[in-house]
Amino acid sequence: MTGGFALALLAITFGLSTRAKMSQERWTRIVAVETEAVAALEEVIRAQNAFRKQVAFGDARAAEKYKTVEQLLDLPALRTPNNGVLRERVEAFSRRLRATDVRLRRVSRAAATQELDAASARVINEAQRLIEWHKQEITRQLPQLERETGLMMTTGLAIAWIVILLSFTAAKITISRVVRPLEQISAAAARIAGGVTNVSVPVTGDLEVVQLGRSLNAMANTLSDTARTDELTRLPNFRAFRERIDDEIHRSNRLGYEVGMLVLDLDRFKQYNDRFGHLAGNDVLQRVAAVIAEAVRRMDFPARYGGEEFAVVVPNVDVPLLSQIAERIRANVEALPAASGGGPVTVSIGAAVYPADGATAEALFEVADERLYRAKREGRNRVVVSSPRAAQSAG
Repeated sequence: MTGGFALALLAITFGLSTRAKMSQERWTRIVAVETEAVAALEEVIRAQNAFRKQVAFGDARAAEKYKTVEQLLDLPALRTPNNGVLRERVEAFSRRLRATDVRLRRVSRAAATQELDAASARVINEAQRLIEWHKQEITRQLPQLERETGLMMTTGLAIAWIVILLSFTAAKITISRVVRPLEQISAAAARIAGGVTNVSVPVTGDLEVVQLGRSLNAMANTLSDTARTDELTRLPNFRAFRERIDDEIHRSNRLGYEVGMLVLDLDRFKQYNDRFGHLAGNDVLQRVAAVIAEAVRRMDFPARYGGEEFAVVVPNVDVPLLSQIAERIRANVEALPAASGGGPVTVSIGAAVYPADGATAEALFEVADERLYRAKREGRNRVVVSSPRAAQSAG
C-alpha cells in the first residue's frame, strides 16, 4: 500500500509539474505576442500623427513619404487577420492622398483637407481600438488561468488527503506547501482578471506550485511594466509619471522636503523630422532619453510625457540643486554627437518646485510648462527655473 501511495504521489507530482510548465510557457507566449502587437500599433499612431503634422498640404512627394507609415503594416506583429480593417483604412488614406490634386479641381482646399483629416482620424481610431483589444485579450484569457489554478488546487487537495491517510503530520506539511500557496495563486489570478496588475504571490511550496507562482508573478510584472513603460524610449510613461509625482507630493507633506519637477522639450523637433525623417526622429528620442536617465540622480524619476516632451520628478531638492540637475541635462543633450543620418539636437527645460510654485501636481506642471515655453521664447537650449517677477525681485 505504501508503494502504491508513493507511486500515486509521484504520478500526481509529475502531472502538476508538467501542467505548471505548460501554463508558464503558454502565458509567456500570450503576453509576448500581445505586447509586441501593442508596440507596433502605437508606432503606427505616432507615424500617422507625425505625417499629418509634418507633410504640407499639396506636397508632391506626400504619397512617397507616406510609405513610411504603410511599411509599418509589414511588421510581423501586424500580419494578422485582426488588422484587416486597419490595413484597409491606411490604403484608403493613401489613395485619398494620391487623389488630392484631382479633388482640388472639384472641391475647395479646406474641404479636401477635411477629408484627409477624417481619413487620418479613421486610421488612428482603428489602431487605438486594436491596442485596447490586444490589452483586453490578456484579461479575457485570465479566466482560463484561474480555472487551471482551481484544477491545480483541487489536485493539491487530493494529494493532501492521500498523505493524510498515511500520516497526519505529513498532511499538515502538504497543506502548508501545496494548498495554501495554491489558494493564494487562485486569489491573485482573480485579482488580475479584475484588472489589478500590481499583484504578487509568495513563491513557496512544492516545485510545481513554485513554478506556477513564478509564472503568475512574471505575467503580472509584464502587464504592470507594459502599462507604465513607453515602448520607444523604455522610460516610464505619462501614467507612471503621474503616479510618482502624486506619491512624492504625499511623501513631501509627511517629511517636509521640497519636490522639483522638470519639463523638457526637444527644440525644433518637427523640423528635425522633416529634414531627417521619422526613423531618425525616433532614434534621437531614444538617445535623448538615455542622456536624461544618465544625467539625473538615482532617486529621480525621468519619464516620457508625450511626443518629444519629457519630465523628471526630482525629490528632496532645493532651487539651486534643481537648476544644477536641469543644466547638466541640457549640456549633456547639447554635447550629444549627431547620429549617422541625423543631426545635432538641443533641449529647453522649465522647472518648478513644490510647494512654492504649486500646491498640486497639476499646478506644479502648469508652472514648469509655462517656464519651458519661456525658455523657447528666449532662444531655446536653456533652462528657466523662476518666473520673471521672481527674477526681478532677486535682482
